[in-house]
Amino acid sequence: MTATSAQRAETDIIDMRTPRVLGAYGVTMVLALFGSSALLRTCAPPPAVTTLNVVSDCVSRTNNERTSRGLAALVVDARLNTAAAGHSTYQAQNNLMTHTGAGGTSPGTRMTKAGYVWRTWGENVAAGQPDCASVIGAWMNSAGHRANILNPAFTNIGLAGVKSAKGTIYWTMDLAAPR
Repeated sequence: MTATSAQRAETDIIDMRTPRVLGAYGVTMVLALFGSSALLRTCAPPPAVTTLNVVSDCVSRTNNERTSRGLAALVVDARLNTAAAGHSTYQAQNNLMTHTGAGGTSPGTRMTKAGYVWRTWGENVAAGQPDCASVIGAWMNSAGHRANILNPAFTNIGLAGVKSAKGTIYWTMDLAAPR
């Protein structure tokens, strides 16, 4: 995934210059005019998610794949872990597997925002695999994902698995080399 996109954020503005007491009738009218479901979607907190402690196991399995083919092991970078965790959380909250993140961010943008100055990067995402063995196996059985994992240009890795409120685990593996 290398595409970059931007997405406009919309904000609701409330005029607080003239305080008013609406009462039950006024609230009912506001909900009737603007729709209660839209108001609830705007005000509802994001669904609860659980970040899993999987970095060590998944990175070990990834490095076993690399070193068994004569490639150097990847070094965990906390900034890449932060980028991966943020993206997995976004996917889990939205029940959506995607390379495009919050606000239309690309993987490179998320890595940069986390403080990693990259020369090259790659990202693998997945959803539904129950553990590291399953997700690394799935990626190794996919030509594009395997190419990222076995790319000799990458030197650093960040990884996260986040379980959605519905129980689906969303995975993100960020691979990069610094500038």
